[in-house]
Amino acid sequence: MTPLKAAIVWIVLCAIAGGAGLGLGVQPIMCLAFLTSAIIPAVLQLLVGGERTREASDIWVAFAWTAVGLLGVLASGGGMSPLVIMLALGPVYALSVGRFRLGLEVGLFATLVYLVMMALSYLDFPGLSVNRLGDLAPVIALISVLQIGIFTFSSGEVLAERRGQNREFDLWLATLAETPVLILNVDRNQRLRSWVGDLDLLPGVSGKDLSYARLDDLFANADEFLKSPETDAVPELLGDANEVCEVGFLQTRDGYRFVITPRRNGHGEDGANAAVWVASLGHELKNLLNPVGGYSDLILAERAGPLSEPYREFARSIKQGAEHLSLLVEDLMMAAKSRAGKLRLEPELVDAHDETQDVIRLLNWQAEAQKISILLSEEGEDAFVSADRKALRQILINLISNAIKYSPPGGDIEIHVSSINDVVRFSVADHGEGMPADEVARLGEPFFQGENAKSRAGTGLGLSIVMLLAEEMHGEVRFESELGVGTTAYLYLPLAMPVVEETEMAAE
Repeated sequence: MTPLKAAIVWIVLCAIAGGAGLGLGVQPIMCLAFLTSAIIPAVLQLLVGGERTREASDIWVAFAWTAVGLLGVLASGGGMSPLVIMLALGPVYALSVGRFRLGLEVGLFATLVYLVMMALSYLDFPGLSVNRLGDLAPVIALISVLQIGIFTFSSGEVLAERRGQNREFDLWLATLAETPVLILNVDRNQRLRSWVGDLDLLPGVSGKDLSYARLDDLFANADEFLKSPETDAVPELLGDANEVCEVGFLQTRDGYRFVITPRRNGHGEDGANAAVWVASLGHELKNLLNPVGGYSDLILAERAGPLSEPYREFARSIKQGAEHLSLLVEDLMMAAKSRAGKLRLEPELVDAHDETQDVIRLLNWQAEAQKISILLSEEGEDAFVSADRKALRQILINLISNAIKYSPPGGDIEIHVSSINDVVRFSVADHGEGMPADEVARLGEPFFQGENAKSRAGTGLGLSIVMLLAEEMHGEVRFESELGVGTTAYLYLPLAMPVVEETEMAAE
């Protein structure tokens, strides 16, 4: 229920309470005086409330609810009043409109004033313990409980929405950590409230600087572009940032949001901006695909009852489609990050033989399911490469998985690791159908799949990602194939020498 509807309900409940009070013999003047005071927060909410209520308005309404609660306690017995429940109206109202800090503040204020009333009652302060509302007090307590229930229900909806927003924020945060975009959240007083993204887009500005920044500290024409949408004024960053960045902004409920991205070049092509949109779109798609896969699993598990075979097959198809799209999205995001120069690799000294053996152990179950043998050549000396371990593993997994996919049942895959001059060569050979020369030449093109891949699951981006990762590590990937014989994939990475500690000292 929205806060405006809750305000209308409270006014109706107060009218009902007034009628009940008159029926119980309460003085009309007392009913009118108190209930007129009680509806002030609701009327205030109707006057200033709405979907885009400002924080200052919510503060006034929350403290109005608290004041009515304190008035009820004061008029019906002080510290021992049955209307103590009314003190919860202010905090739960604040929670129902998503103002969690405000709820804590008004709750603390109401508690402190109530403790003062308790102390004065204990000291027999004159007139404080008198119940002036008589039989009207229990009726007001009842409608207060109902109103608190309404606010609590609304709070649950707000909390659920906030959890969803937090999940989205986590996804956006993961996206922004890898893409060149900076988002600034600014309040109506033009003070920066928060920021997230790539701070390198603002040269010379640190996170500490942003903590105390105003729009005038970042933009040369803040007053101009905020005056009116009709001015068509474009935000201009101060300093060198204005030459390399472009800014978009929109008005939000509590202020403004600015999105800063690298400026497009003269040809209108910019890999960094493409990465922003691809990564953002990718997270949106993954948000949609997650429940598809989850509900498919629930259907196949027959949680809602037995499932006939045609519908079971439908669910399998839905799940397979969701998995295929999920792989496609991940590959797209990886490619976008690489093209934008935001793919962050951490090179380290890696034993090529050990890493290959680990990947084979990881994929053995997949090969055994197809009755395929993976043969690793143990010949040759130790070979080390300087590579990002995760990226190297992803390349080997992709190449070996492809070999398994295209090998006939009962066949074998031959893997060799050797050092040749100043490079380490990984080779993965299958004995599948093979490919014609024109298709081999196109391997690695985004979304390209040979004729023998049409009936097999895949996104057409796997080998493209393999080549991008190899290039990032100063290596390359090549392919050889012959129809009816099979395909061999070669990965070349620069040879690295392990550091050997000196154990002998030169003779004097």
